[in-house]
Amino acid sequence: MRKTAWIWFAGFAAWVIDGLVSIHYRDWLHARLAFMVAMVFFAAALFYRKQPR
Repeated sequence: MRKTAWIWFAGFAAWVIDGLVSIHYRDWLHARLAFMVAMVFFAAALFYRKQPR
């Protein structure tokens, strides 16, 4: 599972970028949702990175 942790980090980055674009267009509700989903992806990435082999 450690080898696939990068997928979660890529999802985190994608959601952060989506949140930043939403802030640029002043879509505050979507930006908040995007950052919350990004936090979930980041937590999952940390969890999968620490899995034993």
